[in-house]
Amino acid sequence: MKKSPSVLASVINPSFVLSVAGMCLGAIRMLMMDVPSPTTQGESVELICSYELDEDKLYSVKWYKDDVEFYRYVPNDWPPGQFLPLQGVRLDLSKSGSQSVYLRHVDLNSAGTYRCEVSAEAPEFQTVAAEKKMVVFVLPTEGPKITGGVSKYRVGDTVYVNCTSSKSKPAATLRWFINDEMAKPEYVMEHSTTLHSDSLETSSLSLKFIVNEFHFRGGNMKLKCTATISRVYTMSNEELVFGTGLRQQTSGLQITENMSHVQSSSTTPAWTSTFWTVWLCLFFCITYKFISTGIERNLVDPFG
Repeated sequence: MKKSPSVLASVINPSFVLSVAGMCLGAIRMLMMDVPSPTTQGESVELICSYELDEDKLYSVKWYKDDVEFYRYVPNDWPPGQFLPLQGVRLDLSKSGSQSVYLRHVDLNSAGTYRCEVSAEAPEFQTVAAEKKMVVFVLPTEGPKITGGVSKYRVGDTVYVNCTSSKSKPAATLRWFINDEMAKPEYVMEHSTTLHSDSLETSSLSLKFIVNEFHFRGGNMKLKCTATISRVYTMSNEELVFGTGLRQQTSGLQITENMSHVQSSSTTPAWTSTFWTVWLCLFFCITYKFISTGIERNLVDPFG
């Protein structure tokens, strides 16, 4: 079956051929886009946009944050790199160029979706783009705080303490530990996250349980609370509390009382017999010495 002239004409249309040739010979490709995330407030970061032009020539590289342009690199302009001011973006022009931009001292306003857009020159102006999200953390300035505890507990007492994280973004994940072992789920109670006016957050987690013998190690009990933000940050705070009136201690006193009872029920304690033995030996020694002295005196001077 032969194709009609109109169909053949559309297939071999010059613009179509040039377009296909341009795609095959002068393709522009995005190789890699890197946006450090998560990053922490105050850090400086480099955003990388790596591409390949083949036979094409670069027309422009444009950077956007949340669809708002903040930097463009046009080789034929002077200067080739231009910064368009945007909140949260502190660009270092001296370190930015055709394949990367350098942001100084990021903060919460720096968080968002960044897009790199690369365009080739005429006639095709072929364009490729890639985007990635940047998350910015604000880390706590100190560890979590433990409140509500007392210095001593007895078996049967109720432990009811609270752990509150310092302000951060996002709020820290809290965990309770008893003697370095994670507390049972039924012991903990999570409270709602508190949002502050500076957009930072604090979290709170309570620990409540009835004290049992196994909660003590050597008469003491260690309560520890940890605050974690992703894999970036972990801090902890702990309290060492002491046990009183424990059954282990009572058992020890009972052993002492039993030993005392055994000793008092004996009719001839060992120390009594020893005392009388020593006293009798001393008496006989003195008596013997006295008699011996008298005999010697009579032998030496029989007439006195």
